[in-house]
Amino acid sequence: MNNSPKVSIITVVYNGVAHLEQTIQSVVNQTYDNVEYIVIDGDSTDGTVELLEKYDSNIDYWVSEPDNGIYNAMNKGIDKASGDIVGLINADDWYEVNAVENVVATFQNSYADVVHGSMYILKEDGSGFVKGVQLDLTNLSKGMLLNHPTVFSKRSLYDAYGDFNTAYKIVADWELMVRWRLKGMNFVGIDNTLANFRMGGVSSAHLKKSFSEKHMVRHELGLVNTLDWYYVYDKVKSLFPGKLLLNISLLRQKCLGS
Repeated sequence: MNNSPKVSIITVVYNGVAHLEQTIQSVVNQTYDNVEYIVIDGDSTDGTVELLEKYDSNIDYWVSEPDNGIYNAMNKGIDKASGDIVGLINADDWYEVNAVENVVATFQNSYADVVHGSMYILKEDGSGFVKGVQLDLTNLSKGMLLNHPTVFSKRSLYDAYGDFNTAYKIVADWELMVRWRLKGMNFVGIDNTLANFRMGGVSSAHLKKSFSEKHMVRHELGLVNTLDWYYVYDKVKSLFPGKLLLNISLLRQKCLGS
């Protein structure tokens, strides 16, 4: 009988056949063997379903059906997860081979409720860099300091405090991290590269919309009373030309935790 904690890993995908196989292989080839793998597909039409059928014996549960966006799909996966620990890795991204082993060891050797680590960012031109783990989360209310593809949490956190708030289309992952931290959950960062993140076509319009959503979150969670200085800062940034705004965001990611 395997007494090691069960780790549920969830992948959400929609028309992601180009990179999904790399994601799947990074999960099924982990050095840690007590893994439950769940894939939630949003009714893809590009060959994703055929790929999932190919790996049917390696996936504990998968479904292909319409959903209401990425966070709704993540919530579907969480509902199906039966592990003690939950991690989420999207179809464009992939784990390092020993990621789960390192995460489980950290849970077992600390009082962690959430474990997170460093992440390699692969840019569209083929170059990349490591975005280091951010150990000081004092300014988490400013924006997403954690590398979300590296985040693993106790399953019980979702039961106690809820899952992703689908009212937010861009920043629901950050909102959940802030919500957990406000509840006193213990975040433990480890200086290991756990996951690899493939940058897509993030637009300046997407970034500007995230500013408004973060502003709404801070008010909803009671992080500001009157003036939201972080929102003022974001609005000033939004006046920059789109390309410059994107470059500032990329530079910030490169510097965080380095």
